[in-house]
Parts: sequence; C-alpha cells; structure tokens
Amino acid sequence: MVVKIYLIRHGETDFNKLGKEWGQEDSTELNDWGYKQAENVAQKLKNIKFDRLLSSDLKRAMQTSQRIASTCNIEITPDERLREYDPGNVDPSSEKWVERYKELLATGMSKYDIRPFGGENIWDLIKRTQSFLESMEKEKGTIAIMAHSGVNAAFINLSQGREKNDFLSIKQDNTCVNIIEYNGDKWTVSVMNDSEHNNDLIPKKKVYENQQKIKQIAKEYATEKLNGAASTAYLVGDVIEGGFALYNRPYKRYKGSNVEILAVLNEDFEIPQEWKVSMMTESIKKYEIGKIKVDGVKHKVNVTIIKGEEYIREKEKENLL
Repeated sequence: MVVKIYLIRHGETDFNKLGKEWGQEDSTELNDWGYKQAENVAQKLKNIKFDRLLSSDLKRAMQTSQRIASTCNIEITPDERLREYDPGNVDPSSEKWVERYKELLATGMSKYDIRPFGGENIWDLIKRTQSFLESMEKEKGTIAIMAHSGVNAAFINLSQGREKNDFLSIKQDNTCVNIIEYNGDKWTVSVMNDSEHNNDLIPKKKVYENQQKIKQIAKEYATEKLNGAASTAYLVGDVIEGGFALYNRPYKRYKGSNVEILAVLNEDFEIPQEWKVSMMTESIKKYEIGKIKVDGVKHKVNVTIIKGEEYIREKEKENLL
C-alpha cells in the first residue's frame, strides 16, 4: 500500500513573528503575511490531485487549509492529533520551565510524567504523533496534511524510526512543504522544509555599513565550524556581495541576511546532530549550523552541500579553506 504525504506547516501568525511556535491557543490566527503564504502554497500545490486533506483543528492551521481546499477543490478533515505541542502556561524555553523541570526530576518523577505547568510534555506530543503516523500507514493515495512545526518535526523523525534522544533538528518555515512516502514497508523522506514558493515575500532591508568587518566575522565563524568537515568551502550571497542587511521585520525566524556557505564535505564526515536541517529537496541539502551576531542581532549561518566546484562556477564567491 503506497501513500504519499504532503506535510505542510500553517502560515505565519503574530506569535510566530515574535519567534515563538508552540501552544494550542485557538484565537491565534494568520497575519497578513500568513495569508499571502497560504495563497503561495496553495498555488504551488494546485495541480496535485489530493485524495484527502487532513488538518489540525486549530484556527491558524484551518485558515491555511481553507486556502488549499478552495484551490484544490477538496474538503478538510480536522484531526486533533495534529495540534501543536502545548506546554501549558509558560514559555518552554524559559529558565522558569527548565528549573521546575529539574526540580521535578530530582524528586524521582519520570520524565514521561512531568508536566511542569500543565499542558503536555514532549512525550505526549510524540505519542499522539505516533498514533497519527500509524493511521497514515493504513491509507493510500496522495494526502495533504496541515499541521505545526513541532508535530511536523516529530512526524518526520518518527517516520525514520528515530527515538526522542536521536531526533534530528528540523527547521519548519511557515507553509513549508515536506514530502514523505510509505510503500507498505518503510517511510522515505524526499523533501524537507521547502518554502521556496515564498521567496517573493522578502522584507525591506537596511544594509549594514560595516560590510568588511561582517565578512571577516562570518569567515572566522564558518572556518571554525567547518574545521575537518569540508574539502572545499566558499562564502556566497549577501556577505560577499556587500548587501548584508537588517530586515524591517523577522523573515523565516530571523531579522536579517543569512551567512551562506557552499561546501563539499569530506567523505568520512558525519553530519552533527546539532546541525539543523534547513532544507532538503532532490537537488539541495542545506543545514543551519549556527549564528553570528551583528550589532546584537543574530544572523543564521547556512551550509549547502554541493558535490563539486562545477556547481558554483557562475557564483560570486570567496574561498574559506
């Protein structure tokens, strides 16, 4: 039995715009950019004949699904198992949550039982995502699934048989598309975090004055991070072209230009678990490997894996190694 899944994340909300991406608050809705992203992903998928469209029943997911449903002429089936992780009434990255979690662990409580401030723990998310994954193994045809960053990352990891402590760090941009297939025996992932359909949605930007200093910071950081990893590596993009900039609003979680690297990895190099999968398609493998700071603002550092220098002959570049 073969099933092909298009696993999608909902469009941007004002909560996402603040760099946050959790919770089951059902009043949270798409902002203006979120609606534009929903239209873009609907246009990307318009020629695909879906057999089903399943969606988280949270408002932001349903609003995005409705745009796809209208464009692809298909009904939406809500499923509560696709809701985002709900940490309760506190930011799960806060010191308050971390300290309380440690306190409860010290009492002898199992990590599977700890819910420091109500809501769910990560194991609850994994359990319901696993339940949904198993139900998909009984399906056939082509199915669109609208969910959230945490659910999508868990779905992809669980489909590959990964345990929680071995989960890949997977980036999920708003309205990104992941493509996963089940052939009756195993799941294969061919696309992760493809949000190229939103490339027309670029914020206005103000170019930094200290371009040479920024380039030197980027070179030093990238050289250190890739030490022993690559046989060939180049800086490309804004940092080389003198256009490294600060956006007037967050874009794909960050407030400005990315440091972009193209690299040929050594054959014996294993991708570290801390490298976040930024995008994977049939032709591209890109990882977020860290961040640099410019005037107190974080800018992400991406490395795109290439097979040889023929892939970059036409690009403006600067050698790192």
